Amino acid sequence: MAIVSLVSGGIDSLVMVKIIERQGEKQIPIFVDYGQLARDREWQACKKTMKISNLPEPLRVDVSGYGNLIPSGITDPTKEINKEAFLPGRNLLFLAIASSYAYSQGIDKVAIGLLSEKYSLFPDQTENFIVNANFAINAALGDNITILTPLITFSKNDVIKLARRYDLPLGETYSCHSGNEEYCGKCVACQEIIQSDEGSSLPQLKKRG
Repeated sequence: MAIVSLVSGGIDSLVMVKIIERQGEKQIPIFVDYGQLARDREWQACKKTMKISNLPEPLRVDVSGYGNLIPSGITDPTKEINKEAFLPGRNLLFLAIASSYAYSQGIDKVAIGLLSEKYSLFPDQTENFIVNANFAINAALGDNITILTPLITFSKNDVIKLARRYDLPLGETYSCHSGNEEYCGKCVACQEIIQSDEGSSLPQLKKRG
């Protein structure tokens, strides 16, 4: 049975799909365009890193109107990219899309690359959120879909170390909310990497420096 995996072009989801592959599971990766400022660079990074890593080609879903309707620092350039980074319902949207697609394909598992909630900033990054989202999705579909979180005990440091162990193309990933070629260094995604011991040596940050 396959797994529908949510991918973004960043480090976390790349490591997650590699873990799933190494477990011998077939998977269908899905990239969600929810109107984020970084969607074009994320998508290009997603396609490139998956190809280099011999992972399945991702499907792209366009729900960009979501980010236009609910502005935040990661969808609206007039807002503060770090202080207003929370986009309400984003991970719930991801899981609803992945689970509905899984249901349509007769698949009963979806995967999302959330890290340990010790490092979470928003309510939709916690284990409590996953449990309740799973209940809601199963009630909505009338079926039993299991949400997998392979990285839920990991820190960003752990993920970067594992990416290096698997020889994944870290330099080709994209993990900045700005959507600019060079990392902004200010957004939540950049700060998460900068504050990790392993992140300071990433090519993207060296280029910025």
